[in-house]
Amino acid sequence: MPDEEQFATGDSAADGRVAYPGGFDDFFRAEYRKLVKALMVMEGASPTDADDCVAHAMEKLFERWHLPVSDPGRVRHPRAYAMKTARRRLKDERHRLQSVALDEDGSMLPTDKSALTALEDRQFVANTLACLPSAQRQVMHLITEGYTPAEIAEVLHKKPNNIRQIIHLVKKRLRPLLDPPAIGSPQEEEER
Repeated sequence: MPDEEQFATGDSAADGRVAYPGGFDDFFRAEYRKLVKALMVMEGASPTDADDCVAHAMEKLFERWHLPVSDPGRVRHPRAYAMKTARRRLKDERHRLQSVALDEDGSMLPTDKSALTALEDRQFVANTLACLPSAQRQVMHLITEGYTPAEIAEVLHKKPNNIRQIIHLVKKRLRPLLDPPAIGSPQEEEER
């Protein structure tokens, strides 16, 4: 099996990584928009800045995609690598410019009813996560995008056990917000 097809094998999926049967092309199509959105949500990047940073990250990933498995420069977690590279590029650009351009563009709203429902669901998740501290919000956003704890640990420069602990704390914190209140008997309701 050629080295460049490692990400397309079942082996890569077995260790928590997502398989991309068409190689880099499939990865690019599946992850590009998600990465742009993640930068916008996690870092407050404008759509243009996020797009530029993700394009840069994809270029860097493509340069390493076909390295032999034994090469230490080989990317083991392509989504985490792309996210980390895009975030680093955004940070560098912000530092260079010393300002953040926030471009709120509402023209991208879908017209399809099912797409609107999905958008509303994602907005509900975003609003729910907004009540969390920044570090917890970043972890949970990556979880909702399908990142594994190992990938999140790589993106955020933390240990996988720390990521699992953050997930546990967030679940504990959000449970009262998401669980419907227990409905008592009508008599109990009248007494209140």
